[in-house]
Amino acid sequence: MHPAPRHLAACLLCTTALALPLAAQDGSDITYLGQIVIGYAEDGTPIFAGENATHLGADDLRGAASTTDLDGLLRQQTSVFTQKDPGNPGVAVNIRGFEGSGRVAMSIDGVPQSYRLTGHAAQGYVFVDENLLSGVDITRGPVTALGGSGYAGSADFRTLEVGDVLRPGASQGGMVRLDYADNGETASGMAAVAMDTGRFDMLFATSRHTGADYSDGAGATVANTDEDITSQLFKLGYDLTESQRISLSLMHYGTDFYATSYEQQLSNDIGRLSYSYDPGNPLIDLRVNAYTGRTKTEWVGGRGSSVGREMSTRPTGFDVMNTSDLTLGAWAVTSANGIEAARDTLDGTKGGVNPTDGTAERFAIFSENVFRNGPWEITAGLRASSYSLEGQASRGAIDIDDRSIDPKLTVAYQANDWLQPYLTLSRGTRAPTLQETMLGGTHPGGGIGMIANPELQSETEEGYEIGFNLTREGLFAGNDSLRGRLNYYNMDVENYVVTDMSFTNAFGQTGAAFVNVPGTSRTQGVELELTYSQPLFDVGLSYTHNDSDLPSQTPGLGAGQYLPDDTLSLRVAQHLMDGRLTLGANYTYVSGGLYTDTYTSTPYQKDESYDLVDLFASYELTPDAVIYAKVTNVFDEVYAPWLSASAGENGRGRTLHVGASLKF
Repeated sequence: MHPAPRHLAACLLCTTALALPLAAQDGSDITYLGQIVIGYAEDGTPIFAGENATHLGADDLRGAASTTDLDGLLRQQTSVFTQKDPGNPGVAVNIRGFEGSGRVAMSIDGVPQSYRLTGHAAQGYVFVDENLLSGVDITRGPVTALGGSGYAGSADFRTLEVGDVLRPGASQGGMVRLDYADNGETASGMAAVAMDTGRFDMLFATSRHTGADYSDGAGATVANTDEDITSQLFKLGYDLTESQRISLSLMHYGTDFYATSYEQQLSNDIGRLSYSYDPGNPLIDLRVNAYTGRTKTEWVGGRGSSVGREMSTRPTGFDVMNTSDLTLGAWAVTSANGIEAARDTLDGTKGGVNPTDGTAERFAIFSENVFRNGPWEITAGLRASSYSLEGQASRGAIDIDDRSIDPKLTVAYQANDWLQPYLTLSRGTRAPTLQETMLGGTHPGGGIGMIANPELQSETEEGYEIGFNLTREGLFAGNDSLRGRLNYYNMDVENYVVTDMSFTNAFGQTGAAFVNVPGTSRTQGVELELTYSQPLFDVGLSYTHNDSDLPSQTPGLGAGQYLPDDTLSLRVAQHLMDGRLTLGANYTYVSGGLYTDTYTSTPYQKDESYDLVDLFASYELTPDAVIYAKVTNVFDEVYAPWLSASAGENGRGRTLHVGASLKF
């Protein structure tokens, strides 16, 4: 633990902000909790009270109180963390201590991101430019509807739409964002143009990030933390009729970075074609998407023989979903039904321990139905999935097929006008990945032989969640509000997949392999999200307690996955001058927890906590022009971020950020 004066100073900063004359923050992007029927997500999926979800919008990503990077923002959300490799710009989402290999279904605009690499890092990344994002949708626990391939939850990164760029009522215009940080001389800029004729709309955006290595709180340079990212986004939309629309979305992301001992060049390209049909009939709201993409990386420099390695993953697929609103007797029903199919294809050369030839296919039929009658809300979901994997290991062919039926049931009751208790029972399945099943080769430099496991089975999770949503207007005064969620979760996993360093496979080989752990592996915890607002001030609080009995992943063949025992994030903000000036502070506390050293599988308690304080301010010159300044890590804390790729790669020291955004 840190000295008491530092904790006292952090508390004083927060309480001082609370004492200042504050104005309520616009909660239009965050009022998702404590409501019975919330609305519809970007992909048309209904959002219900039974979902433990957080929907981050533009204000969270770019508002005065936001953090300065996507990893930092996600780490402030309840039960959400990220694997952090300072050299790798990818984002690897961890939910409730589950990470990698598709346990968390990550996507960009609904397009699955399935690029995976077995090594000294996360086993799965999403590569997206935060300058091009309009929001992130996070769901905890199994998802029975669209995008439900991971039992730990899902994270969908939504890119900019025309409405994010244009001023209200404008038919054409643009937006510019600029940001500079003194620690590492990091700069980024984004420019976007858009038009909307009423029937036809178009958007183009481009972004650039550059920067040198940053310094930690002690002034030491943290190697390989430089930035070099370029990205573009292009969207077209056309209304065929008043009820039919087609749209096209293209994204390119490119970066150079140094990680896992090599200089790498990576690109991520996505294309999606969409069709929607909404004739005004409550029984029909049809959404159809077809997509393809490719994430490719090349090892262009380094110290070993793997220079020249190329690896790529190409996802292709489609999904169809229809949402209906109907009445069955006294019950109002919202029903979302559909299918989705996806195929991952590997390619490359000199893959080392990673396969460069193989295909994995997924297919699912799903139905999610919400029944509402007075104070009662019952959500019944069912997802039937099939999975197949084909590839060639060093000793023979691998061909795996699996099927599962995964139900989910939530019962919620509106006890009064502000309290809604609920109980959720669920089951989820994760199929093994190509990288797990066809692990092979040897560790660079020798010493560890890797082998495939043609008999690897799917992980299955069964669990429950109990808690309550609350929405209280007029808590202490007639013009304040409190919104939030408090819950306890328990998740039991059968056939959990970890590394066995001395396993004999069906081909008779002995070595390091991914295997199923017999019996039940469990994790449980408490989650709390609260937002309090009134005309004088607003406060946001996020707290997580996690207690895990999961077998450890083996860092070196992936990365450690355990969450800290406790994390807390507190944000206070104020608005002055009729809301044009915003001032505030963020406080984050991360405790110690279970930890696993490289190439070991025995976890131990590592009690090294840290706390961080940030200050922020923004000023609206006009409704379309904003300038801001932030100081992150105010006390120059020296710390290694939890779930960092290396305990010696410290986080960024005190940093001044300044920036501006302009719509025209």
